[in-house]
Amino acid sequence: MLCLSTKSCNNAENNAERKVTCGSSICPMSVFGLQLFSSFFVVSFVLLFVLQPWFQSCVATAAADSSTQPRHPSSSSLYEKPHILMIVMDDLGSHDLGIHGSGIHTPHSNRLATTNHKNNGGCIYLDQYYVLPYCSPTRAALLSGKYPLHTGVHNVILAQSTAGLPLGEETLADLLQRAGYRTNAIGKWHVGHSSWQQTPTFRGFDEFYGYYLGAQDYFSHDHLGAYDLRHDQRPFCGKGCSKVVDEREQYSSPLFAREAIRMMKEYTMNRTNKQEQRDNPLFQYLAFQAVHCPNEVPQKYIDLYHNRTEWTEQRKIYAGMLTAADEAIGQVVHAYEQAGLWDNTLLIFTTDNGGPTTWGCVTGASNYPKRGGKFTLWEGGITGDGFLSGPALSKLITIGQEDQQPSFQPRRFPHLFHVVDWLPTLAEWVGVVPLHHDKLDGVSQVQALQTGVAARTEVFLGYAGADENSQQQWFGPSLRHGNWKVVQGEYAGPDERRPHARGTSLPMPGGLRNSTYLLYDLDRDPLETTNLATQYPVVLQTLIYKLQLYQQSYVAPLINNASDCPFTGFVNDSRVGPVWEPWCGDHPQEAATTML
Repeated sequence: MLCLSTKSCNNAENNAERKVTCGSSICPMSVFGLQLFSSFFVVSFVLLFVLQPWFQSCVATAAADSSTQPRHPSSSSLYEKPHILMIVMDDLGSHDLGIHGSGIHTPHSNRLATTNHKNNGGCIYLDQYYVLPYCSPTRAALLSGKYPLHTGVHNVILAQSTAGLPLGEETLADLLQRAGYRTNAIGKWHVGHSSWQQTPTFRGFDEFYGYYLGAQDYFSHDHLGAYDLRHDQRPFCGKGCSKVVDEREQYSSPLFAREAIRMMKEYTMNRTNKQEQRDNPLFQYLAFQAVHCPNEVPQKYIDLYHNRTEWTEQRKIYAGMLTAADEAIGQVVHAYEQAGLWDNTLLIFTTDNGGPTTWGCVTGASNYPKRGGKFTLWEGGITGDGFLSGPALSKLITIGQEDQQPSFQPRRFPHLFHVVDWLPTLAEWVGVVPLHHDKLDGVSQVQALQTGVAARTEVFLGYAGADENSQQQWFGPSLRHGNWKVVQGEYAGPDERRPHARGTSLPMPGGLRNSTYLLYDLDRDPLETTNLATQYPVVLQTLIYKLQLYQQSYVAPLINNASDCPFTGFVNDSRVGPVWEPWCGDHPQEAATTML
């Protein structure tokens, strides 16, 4: 079907509704029907019902921004592939890095995110960076390039759970291995641990040092009565190969920095000339425990903030945790510089969700001035810090522009960028096509980062689920299209205004006609204060149809317990005592959750 261009939409009722109903892919008949809706409610309702199949096909075209198309590898494949250092922060508040004026000392992150230092090479800060509301869904989305909508990883994966990123998914590490990379994972995993097949060295990583579960004590590395810290030394390590490492009393942030540096040095020792490094570059996925609860850090970091009398003790401890993690980041970057790798390194920094301010394990995080936090679909829960940095960035951004002698300057990227976009973006930069590119939700942002022209105008924000008094509460689904954000239901999750907001016991199908909806214009109302659902019925109806389209490919949450493979208990280690270890043989959900 032929659809009108934006220039043909001058008859939309007002500027606000024109933004969503007159996009480049909205069809004339759908616009006509929606205009009738705003003027003659009953008649338009009938027309929309009759024309629904036609309208849906047009909206499907408009939603194409959210799906990736097969792309030829970038011309960057002709150039030296960069080393990639990906830093993942845990529960970082979106107002907490020092660049936001928080008063927290994060000099290394600040430099990476904002300056064109001679050893930095430039940076791009992502102003509209979206993640998921909590740990496991974001990490699964980052590694797979898919929304939880299509993997089933909607929940925080519990300790005694067989849930995980489906085994049939190609991970970012798998993809980079195909491009010749040496792949390391350090720190937190949290995308499946009940079977060895779910663990990092079975998911594309050559080596892993860290913990499988979602949280632990920063010093004892204990979680729910058992120890969880391992070194998996080779691909497909598994039982008999994976070693429990005794690092009790070693604080996790410098510990993980130490191991990242050790692996990097071993990499350089085994590849003594530049050609070997070009043929087999290094990818390190460094997922810090910080700044997730529990609130723990060596006293010297808390003492840095003893003069902040206006802060709570919890905020001071949190600030110390973030400063310790930033110091660890600085140590890793310095080691890359000393080893001669930094000049060809792309650094990626991402949070996994907003800081927990109301529900869950609340820390001293701040998402000011955004509304809400972790476990919610408010902007404070699903947006946060994301940026690209490192000397290789300027080379990647200016590929194809050599004759123009471009000068790359630090800048802010104003367009939508979702955590699922990292996989296809890196795939294009290293010249590899994802195995299941036609099923990805992520889009390559390479051209957008180079030209400044948006790669997507829509992101599916998914669901948020949280436990209160052992009862699951679900909120959403939600999506953003242009400046408009819609949330299905009465609330997007608990926040300061309504800390005990009630959701539903199960995720609700998207686009229900009899549901309540929240509608926000984020350009004019970034703090989500005014629900415009009744004022802009045309916009709302269009976004409801979009939710219905997403619902057609919805994958329900995975079983988040051990009912299909009962937990058999801890394994005893002679040095550290009870230890968490995968307890299932062949993974019980493999057949059900493989998403090829």
